[in-house]
Amino acid sequence: MLHSHSTQSRSRTRAAILVFGLLGASLGVLGAATVWVGGAFAQEGYPSKPVKIVVGMPAGTFTDLSARLIADGLRSELKETFVVENRPGAATNIATLGVARAPKDGYTLLLSTNSNAMNVSLYKDLAFDVVKDFRPIAMIASSAFILAVTPSLPVSNLKELIAYAKSRPDVLNFASTGSGTANHLAVEMLAKQADIKVATIFYKGSTEGITDVIAGRTDAMFAPASTAMPQIQAGKLKAIAVTSAARSSLAPDVPTMAEAALPGYEVTMWNGLFAPAGTPPEIVDRLAAAATRAASSQDLQSKIKSNGGDPIVMGPKEFQDYFQTDIRRWSDAISAAGIKPQ
Repeated sequence: MLHSHSTQSRSRTRAAILVFGLLGASLGVLGAATVWVGGAFAQEGYPSKPVKIVVGMPAGTFTDLSARLIADGLRSELKETFVVENRPGAATNIATLGVARAPKDGYTLLLSTNSNAMNVSLYKDLAFDVVKDFRPIAMIASSAFILAVTPSLPVSNLKELIAYAKSRPDVLNFASTGSGTANHLAVEMLAKQADIKVATIFYKGSTEGITDVIAGRTDAMFAPASTAMPQIQAGKLKAIAVTSAARSSLAPDVPTMAEAALPGYEVTMWNGLFAPAGTPPEIVDRLAAAATRAASSQDLQSKIKSNGGDPIVMGPKEFQDYFQTDIRRWSDAISAAGIKPQ
């Protein structure tokens, strides 16, 4: 009798353990499902508070304008506030470092520029790795230089300019806004690819450089398209080529450097969005989809053109490939110029 009772007790105990075990397992699965669903809802709910876009340039610049235009576009697409914060200084490195160290939650983004590609070779002790520490979201705009020459220079196209330089080594001179700047490196790219020797004269800014080219004191300059075109239209400068991969909307009749004589030549001042590495891929994808939709809109593209730029729409993969190519392009130019990293 005691044996039978003991057996029954053990059976009930085992049954209870089995029931509680199954119940616990079910609750565990349910809990996991709840966490997963909650995570999914959390991603779908992004953004649920204002998002900050950090810009390494002062207010009023083309880069600042690009940031404000894409902020407006993202606000319209994602129904949340996107604010622009200017942190100029150290060739955009202050802003870039700040975003690299920001939480990886999609609420702090960087409006990246070609400076981020150039700085890889211009600085040796950066506190961040722009390739490893960031994820491209979308490129949205660019602006090109126009290779413009003084009207008295006896050339009318890029082939003639190259021939002129080859027949007069170190005589042809270019105005530039400083060593290591984009338009200085554009000269170095030209010299290397065309195998010519030219001189560079440094000025405080584009206005001073263009003034001397107009006056004939300097032969040529890679000038911002928005600055050069009024002078070209007035007959005070002669347009030779644009530095973008495709013709500029500001100068549709001016050939690209690649079309004119130098395949593969490209120098553009581009703007795009980066997120800190480690930002959930679902958030990056959501931002990329919204940014490319916004950048494709006629309204945003029209505003970019009216401010001297060209609309560019690239998603994460295409932007990543372009960025890597641009790093190599600037590295070659910096090396050709003999510029040592700071």
